[in-house]
Amino acid sequence: MTVLIPAIGSCTFATGGERRFAERLEAKLEDDYLCWYEVALGASGLHPDFMIFHPRRGLLVLEVKDWRADTILHADRQHFRIHTERGEIQVQNPLEQARSYAHTAVQLLQADAQLVHAQGRCQGQLIFPWGIGVVLPNLTRK
Repeated sequence: MTVLIPAIGSCTFATGGERRFAERLEAKLEDDYLCWYEVALGASGLHPDFMIFHPRRGLLVLEVKDWRADTILHADRQHFRIHTERGEIQVQNPLEQARSYAHTAVQLLQADAQLVHAQGRCQGQLIFPWGIGVVLPNLTRK
């Protein structure tokens, strides 16, 4: 079972989908994973939904959206137009949101000399891979 920081019992999840996803992470990932929920990224004030780290597999930044199929009215690379209780609104594409969080995290981590390649063609780059993703817990395969 993975370690979730903070522990599920002490978290106030913004959505039910985030809680369900955190429970899945805790139950399904092996012990050597670390998972952070709503961790602050430096002085920028950014808070990605989940950051998952494995020593060999690297860092994954995930955004969780509790949208249903009928919630999404339009989507493009930069924005989504969604239907909410307040009416129709435009929001940033969650993949772009996760990408901006990941780039901020990578910049912070690259400041630590122990986490970057010291020489060669990858000099200054992180010694582990990183990626982004979006979790849509209310969308089914159908």
